[in-house]
Amino acid sequence: MNQHRNQNRDDRDDHGHTNDNEHGNKAVTPAPKRGALASTSLTELMATLNNVTMMFGSGRSGLPMLLFKSREDSSPWGIGQKRTIPEDGSLWAVNLTTFMWGYICFGNDQVWEHLVPISQPMPDVAALPVHDDFPWQEELTVNMKCINGTDAGVEVVHKASTDGGLKAIKELIEAIRNRLNGGQHDGKVVPIVVLERDSYQHAKYGPVLRIVDWMPFDGPAPEPAPAPEPPPTEQPRRRRVA
Repeated sequence: MNQHRNQNRDDRDDHGHTNDNEHGNKAVTPAPKRGALASTSLTELMATLNNVTMMFGSGRSGLPMLLFKSREDSSPWGIGQKRTIPEDGSLWAVNLTTFMWGYICFGNDQVWEHLVPISQPMPDVAALPVHDDFPWQEELTVNMKCINGTDAGVEVVHKASTDGGLKAIKELIEAIRNRLNGGQHDGKVVPIVVLERDSYQHAKYGPVLRIVDWMPFDGPAPEPAPAPEPPPTEQPRRRRVA
């Protein structure tokens, strides 16, 4: 269980970490070598997602938080405590191995979390400690990495405890599960999403993680090396005309 002190509680999803990286210092996790994913890994992943109950109403990673604040007019999405705005239309690859679920509790000046990987049973909220009159709320988290534009290489953790945020991550899990169970994925099981917001004009509109493409578990195929340029051909000399 993690304690986070002196949090900015402007929005229920805005519980940033005090060790958020500066946006310029991009947190990059080296991509695994292609072919490193054994066939059993996809099988285990499928079994994990199939065991996830979708009835929920909705760990601290050291990564900067990707936050959604519904009351922001310009851009509801922001990275870290300084709320660096991600580039509009940027593409984010979802790390399938980082889905976690559990509970979060907001106190006056503290935030408590209890999260476990979704391969484990959902924690029993009745077994969690009581913090005065502050209730535990369900929470889902997942790590994502930008793969293009000015934010390329930035890795973040997106956490959700509002109805709209939980719905977005739940729909993401369901889309991945359906693709795995369908079998017609040709190894492309990692969703690539764009960060959007619900088009419904309401004070409580929520985040949208819209899937625009899929890529292999171990990353996109490396670009082929450029073909070597042929050596310059020697031009024949012209004969002088007498």
